[in-house]
Amino acid sequence: MKKTLRKLLVFILILGVLFVTACSSGEKTNSDNNKGDAGNSGAVTIRMAVFENDPNGMMEKARQKFNKEHDNIKIEFTQMSNDASQMHDQTVTQLSAGSENLDIVNMDVVWTAEFAESGWLLPLDDRFTEELQANYIGRQVDSVKYDDKTWAVPWFNDLHPLWYRTDLLEKYNLEVPETYEDAVKVAQKISKEEGIQGFTMHWGRSEQLIVSFTEFLHANGGDFFDENGKVIINSPEAVEALQFMVDMIEKYEVVSTSAIGHSTPEDSRIPFTQGQSLFNPNWGYVYSINQADDSAVKDKTWVASNFKFEGGKKANSVGGWNFAISSSSKHPDEAWEVIKWFTSAENQKEMLVGGGYAGTQLSLYEDAEVIKANPYLEEYTKAFEDASVRPSHPQYSKMSDIAQSYIHQALSGDLSPKEALDQLAKELEDIE
Repeated sequence: MKKTLRKLLVFILILGVLFVTACSSGEKTNSDNNKGDAGNSGAVTIRMAVFENDPNGMMEKARQKFNKEHDNIKIEFTQMSNDASQMHDQTVTQLSAGSENLDIVNMDVVWTAEFAESGWLLPLDDRFTEELQANYIGRQVDSVKYDDKTWAVPWFNDLHPLWYRTDLLEKYNLEVPETYEDAVKVAQKISKEEGIQGFTMHWGRSEQLIVSFTEFLHANGGDFFDENGKVIINSPEAVEALQFMVDMIEKYEVVSTSAIGHSTPEDSRIPFTQGQSLFNPNWGYVYSINQADDSAVKDKTWVASNFKFEGGKKANSVGGWNFAISSSSKHPDEAWEVIKWFTSAENQKEMLVGGGYAGTQLSLYEDAEVIKANPYLEEYTKAFEDASVRPSHPQYSKMSDIAQSYIHQALSGDLSPKEALDQLAKELEDIE
């Protein structure tokens, strides 16, 4: 009997360990960081989705500051994957189930139509008025509108330009190339001389692959759809663009095969910051991390628009994230107060000066203190002139998932670029 009881206790203990491990591997509520929140124990708790990646800890600092300043509201962060595709699925799982554990949705610019169409968000027209909208970057405001309603507030202004090693280009007396064709030649020369990679890319099967592919596609005059909505993803221009991506791995050897396993921006950013590559197309957060004291490339990197193809145009994918209120939230008024505070000019400035995310308030980009702390912003803002937008569609996530599969198969050598895009075109034509 004692042996049986002992075995039962051991079994229960093992189950408990497995349960704790499982809970810690997915979305995480930042309860470990709530030590400074004891003063508002009777407050309404608002659960807010954020990335696991927090440059210089500025989001957490902002959370603690809010909780200290407010007695009636307490914020808890629900950490989501840095992989946008995984984060999308995590968010959809909670929203579609009507979960009350997510009051504030952290929403990619390409999710607005899908989430609004599904009834997962509360419209914010009465809260985020036209008067307030006038203080924000117009392009980002446009991304939160769908079906003549406003569904979110822009909080993170993002672009996917080229980051490059200034010291190495200067060493070899070279300028930043204009075309992909010339960039490959420069990358081959410097990578051979320095023993580093030419490009670090995030070409794993994730949303980041669509971000990169869209840039190559638009740089060669291709697109997913024409102006009438007809599928043209298998046009000669599109096939050429994808073939060039394949050639960068197989023919020119300026992109490592490891790139097709990199699913997050961090996967390609880390080796770049460690001094292991010449070029890294990536999001705006890269600058502040490269400038950290422990960075191998401090004061050695800068930003420019991505390359173009001969006869094409430069293309930098537009990103950005917006805060929305879940239609399942029991505390929409308090959630709005949190969003309003986090997206205020004062908080966005504090975060950006501290090396956090680039905000969406227009005043930031004319603020001397902000520019001094982030000198790249002037060049970064110019890169928006070459902005490239992914398709807007209520079924965007489904489209993206299908496209990821075929493009990744081409990069992996399982399909030719033409085979991959022909099959992709057939599936996109069947999406309603």
